[in-house]
Amino acid sequence: MKTLIAIAVLLLAVSAAWAKDGASIYKAKCAGCHGAQGEGKVGPKLAGTSLSEDDIVKVLTTGGLPKAPHNKPYKGATGSNAKQVAQYVKSLK
Repeated sequence: MKTLIAIAVLLLAVSAAWAKDGASIYKAKCAGCHGAQGEGKVGPKLAGTSLSEDDIVKVLTTGGLPKAPHNKPYKGATGSNAKQVAQYVKSLK
């Protein structure tokens, strides 16, 4: 029984570590190229982008920009966290 409880606690800790909000994922994974406020640095400006949330999710999860680092799915992007990042990007002005 103690082992089962220990496994459950470990699983909760791991899932909590992966459950980040869109802003923190963006800051950790995207801001290096796109800027802290989406102003563009090495990568293109994202603040005020005309891309829809669905377009952003597609780029993160399936790739889609042939001459950019996002020509392949972004490592670790899933539907749920990609959606959170897309919502955050759309909030940047």
